Amino acid sequence: MNLIGEHVDYLGGVVLPAAVDRFTEGWGSPAAEWSIESDVPGGLRYAQAIGDELGVGPQAVHVASQVPPNAGISSSAALLVALASGLQPGMDGKQAALACQRAEQKATGVQVGVMDQFASALGRRGCALLLDCATLEYEVVPFPDEVAIAVIDSGEHRSLASTPYNQRRREAESGDPKRRKHVDSEIKRVHAFVEALHERDFNRMGELLKESHQSLRDDFEVSTPHVDALVERAWSADGCYGARIMGAGFGGSVLALVEARETESFAEAMKRPILFCATADGAFVGTP
Repeated sequence: MNLIGEHVDYLGGVVLPAAVDRFTEGWGSPAAEWSIESDVPGGLRYAQAIGDELGVGPQAVHVASQVPPNAGISSSAALLVALASGLQPGMDGKQAALACQRAEQKATGVQVGVMDQFASALGRRGCALLLDCATLEYEVVPFPDEVAIAVIDSGEHRSLASTPYNQRRREAESGDPKRRKHVDSEIKRVHAFVEALHERDFNRMGELLKESHQSLRDDFEVSTPHVDALVERAWSADGCYGARIMGAGFGGSVLALVEARETESFAEAMKRPILFCATADGAFVGTP
């Protein structure tokens, strides 16, 4: 998941993702044609696409996953990275992330950035990754145990291919002033968030999440009234430092940072399904 830095990865900006402790495992064997047992929508297309990227013939694949689809924590990236690590376990983690990005673009027609795949491949337990999406250089940033990462299901689900996601990307790439205002301010917020992490200023981290949501709502226009109401409820809940819409937008999930001792009262206040997550190692940690 991405802590902050939304809709800047595909423009070569800096982002701050983290791998989290929900895991996808896959196993398989050569077969006459591709097949897959998976809860990820479009799983067969993903399997075929990553196979093509890696030059691997058809496989019969079985998947066991703790990553719920449509929950905002990149079930598709988790699936692709898991498959890549099984099909070519010794490959470089950066190259694996790029192959998975290309595979997702081919499988869905959505021009996704590399951030989700990169975090799934190379995230670190106890840390976030400050990732420069232009160079793929990254810095490990410690993340505090005292802060819980909450993913709140809005109940408003969508397929990105049926939303204005690609349109927003084209507008940002073409220099639309409103879209660029979000991009430029969001990149500044990423650096400010990293500074707040180093200083252990949890309240400042929360303020930056609030500013990020307001920008995604007003300047990039990827939120919805339903999600806005959920975010504002989170802002007022006990123990919440801050919250924002997460991922591509147009529904989906909300990210909140919550005082670890207040997770139960926060969940009671939200009255929505919530995943409380911790950071974890990516699939290619420890590989060359």
